[in-house]
Amino acid sequence: MLDIREVEAFLAVAEELHFGRAGERLGVSTSRVSGLVRAFERRVRTTLFERTSREVKLTEAGRRLFAELCPAYTWMQRAIAQVRDAAEPRGSVLRVGFSTTLPPELVDKSIAAFEERYTSWRVVKSEYPTSEVLRWLHQDWPVDVFVTWLPGEPALLGLRGMHIGPVAARVPRVVLVGADHPLAVRASVDVEELAAHEVIAFGELPEGVSRVWTPRVTPNGRPMALRWLNTVYLEEAIRAVVHEGAAHLTFGGLLDRYPRPGVVEVPVTGVGPMSVVSLWSTETPVQIARVANGFADTVAEVGGS
Repeated sequence: MLDIREVEAFLAVAEELHFGRAGERLGVSTSRVSGLVRAFERRVRTTLFERTSREVKLTEAGRRLFAELCPAYTWMQRAIAQVRDAAEPRGSVLRVGFSTTLPPELVDKSIAAFEERYTSWRVVKSEYPTSEVLRWLHQDWPVDVFVTWLPGEPALLGLRGMHIGPVAARVPRVVLVGADHPLAVRASVDVEELAAHEVIAFGELPEGVSRVWTPRVTPNGRPMALRWLNTVYLEEAIRAVVHEGAAHLTFGGLLDRYPRPGVVEVPVTGVGPMSVVSLWSTETPVQIARVANGFADTVAEVGGS
C-alpha cells in the first residue's frame, strides 16, 4: 500500500531538488523528509535520488516515477476537493493556487488584502508548478483561480478556455547558465547573442506560449539553437543547464527563491518581460468567477504597490 506522506515527500524533493526546501514546503523537518523518501525508495525497491553534499538530482527511475505520479497526485487532489465541495456549501471559500516560484510576500499580502476586503470569504491556498495551469485547459480545474507567470503580454497569447486578470507585475528576463558557461561571467547579454548558444524550449507548452517564452528567432531574424525538453518542470531545465550546457530563458529572481549550486543568473536585454497574472476557467460558475475576478484585481493592486 502507498503512504501518501511518502508520495508527497518524494514529489516535493523532486520539484525542489533540495531536502530542506521540501521540508519547509511540507511543514516538516529535513530529517523527516529524508526518512519518508528513504521509506518510499524501499517501497519501490530502487534509488530515486542521487545525493551528494552539493546537489540532489533524480535518477532515471526517479524521473520516470515523477512523470507518472505528479499528474496522478494532481487528479487525486482534484477528486478530494470535488467531494469536499459537494459535502459542504460553497460561497465562502475561494480555492487559490499559486506558482511555487512566486515571491512569498506577494502570496501572503494578496491573501491578507483579499480577506480584508471580502470579509465573508476565506482563501484556501495550494501550490503548483508554474505552467501546471496550461495542463488544465480542457480539464476540471482543482482551484478557482491560479496566480502564475506567463511570458510577454498574456492577453495576446491566444489562450482559450480561461480568463486572464490584470498583470500584477512585470519582471525582466534573465538566462540561467552553468557556472562554467561562456555567458556566466557577463554582466548582461542581449537576446541576439543567445542565438550562438543552445537555449531550452519546452515541448509541452501550448505553441503560442512556447514561442513567446523562448523565441524561435531573434528580433533580427537569427534562428535560435533550441534544446527541446518534453517537460514543463523546473528541475529538468536546471538539470539541462548544469549537466548539458544549455541556457534557460526565464524571469529574474528565480534563484533567490530556488538557489541552485552551479547555476548563474544573467540579465537579458532585447526580449519582453515575464508577467504575473491570475487565471480562471471560462467554465467557472458566475458567483465564483466574480470573486475570482476580485481576487485578480487584489493581486494586481498588491503587485503594483
